Amino acid sequence: MRKTRFIEQNRCYHLISRFSHRVFFLDDEEKDRAVKLLRRVEEFSGVIVLAYVFMSDHFRICIYVPEAEEIDEGEILRRIRVLYHDASLEQVVATWNRLKSEDEELAKRVRPTKERVPRFAAYKASFVRRMWNSAEFMRTFKQHFTMSFNRRRAHSGTIFEGRYHERNHPAERAAMRRTSAYIDINAWKAGISERPEDYRWCSFAAAADGDGKARAGYAFMYGCGEWRVLRECHEKSMHEAMGEVLEARGAEKKERASGQNVKFVRSKVEPQLAMPGSIGIGLARGSEKTAKRVLELLAEGPLRPSELRAAVGIKSPIHFSRYYLTPLMERGLVERTEPDNPMSPQQAYRLA
Repeated sequence: MRKTRFIEQNRCYHLISRFSHRVFFLDDEEKDRAVKLLRRVEEFSGVIVLAYVFMSDHFRICIYVPEAEEIDEGEILRRIRVLYHDASLEQVVATWNRLKSEDEELAKRVRPTKERVPRFAAYKASFVRRMWNSAEFMRTFKQHFTMSFNRRRAHSGTIFEGRYHERNHPAERAAMRRTSAYIDINAWKAGISERPEDYRWCSFAAAADGDGKARAGYAFMYGCGEWRVLRECHEKSMHEAMGEVLEARGAEKKERASGQNVKFVRSKVEPQLAMPGSIGIGLARGSEKTAKRVLELLAEGPLRPSELRAAVGIKSPIHFSRYYLTPLMERGLVERTEPDNPMSPQQAYRLA
């Protein structure tokens, strides 16, 4: 039986979801769509998105859930029009108008009683229940993204790996800044970008590019409206988070060098999130044994892809890159020796 989630308002929620079988579903186009959908769900739900990052195989979102408000029919319908588009919107609006007309006509002929709940009122309430609620926020986002993805990509069934993971804490500035910094450095941590602002599918990059909604999230956390000040403050938070990641990696390398069994430590950046106790990589495809062999080889020093392929017996560069190198970089276990020049003929890989 699933454990009931703790749902409370005036609280922050760090929400994490991975894609089924650790497949890399999100290409650049899908990431762009995910960010746009995120903003639509944010406005519909009445929450504040503080930070986000969309990686190829998972995403992280930090939201603040304020107190529920009393909103009228006009505002409910406005939010519906933000969330739903095209045929879905037409269907919702048609049902809205039909139930409203039926209840108005019935009210002229039937005396209202306590037992009778107007169908239109119940329909309105079904939308309001999805607002100011972290679980409903995630359900709405994942359902709409899945339906859109399946329709466009001729896919069927879920694309997400079970329930989403959640960490929540009071809306305290230090905790909000720490969580958002951890989210914004994900691409840097995975070796995909040299700086957080270089990875355009994270909130900090969007804010640096002038996105007003992204900047509003940082203004909420830092209590300031001027982007120059906000940027300086958040860069400090991210540098602290990066330093803690590098410190943890240094401890891991020392353990490897000493010949001890490698045990990943908990991240100080976000203590609630445990690092794996062993190198259980969870590849979508490929062999865990081969992936571990790659890590063992790199523990002895940097190697070129051709050298690694020869050592593990894989001939295809595309297969090796897609099934091993890219997933290992996504998980922050491997990095390029020349990150600024990915296509360099001298490119090699090493442990991160």
